[in-house]
Amino acid sequence: MNVPELLPLATGTATLVGAGVAGVVAHLTTRRTTLTTWRAKTAEWQYEALTAFHDVALDIRDAEGPEEGRRDRLDAAWRRLELTGPESLVNLARPLYIAAREMAHDGLWAWRDLAASVGRQHAQLANELENDQAPAIALVEAESAAERLHAHLDGACSEGIDVSAVRAIADEYDRAEYDRTGGGIPFGAVGQHIATVWRLHGDPAELGEARMKALERFDKAVGAFTSGMRKWLNGRNPEAS
Repeated sequence: MNVPELLPLATGTATLVGAGVAGVVAHLTTRRTTLTTWRAKTAEWQYEALTAFHDVALDIRDAEGPEEGRRDRLDAAWRRLELTGPESLVNLARPLYIAAREMAHDGLWAWRDLAASVGRQHAQLANELENDQAPAIALVEAESAAERLHAHLDGACSEGIDVSAVRAIADEYDRAEYDRTGGGIPFGAVGQHIATVWRLHGDPAELGEARMKALERFDKAVGAFTSGMRKWLNGRNPEAS
């Protein structure tokens, strides 16, 4: 084959080679763009999971009362974080999750609600007593018993509870309220309520002590988690790259 015959072949080969190189370059560019996009999207998902978990945990930390579904939201935020990662921050978040879940237990709130309820009733009885020109003995006894019962229940959340003493005062209060209302309030209502809360949740002092310990673990864990998250956001964590 002479030179003129070789020229078309050489040109065609060069075109194929050029096309192949261009294809490889295009493939590598697409792959690099896809990988960059995937990393960016993954980081976005991780950031959303991290901040959502952090917010739910702090909501439990700062809660001033019970709220239905709070524990479920914590569990959902944790499962999302555990799924998306990054793993290093999941490990830092685990003790925070455990402590927050313990703090979300509503047993202590049940005692506090009970004490607050008796306190409101005492305030109402005290107001009636003050405005009554000739108060009945049942009103006087109900107001006195309500005051003592509220004091016992209010202190129980931090100092424990003497069950026999509280039940005795509750019986006095229930009897006085029954007499005062002519049977309008069933006898034993408050005593039964106290017994139910005790059976379901246990000693309020033990619940309070457990919450304080969980709070200490929470504050320690949230510091480590926040610090790790800040490093991750600043790009110093290898998993952020």
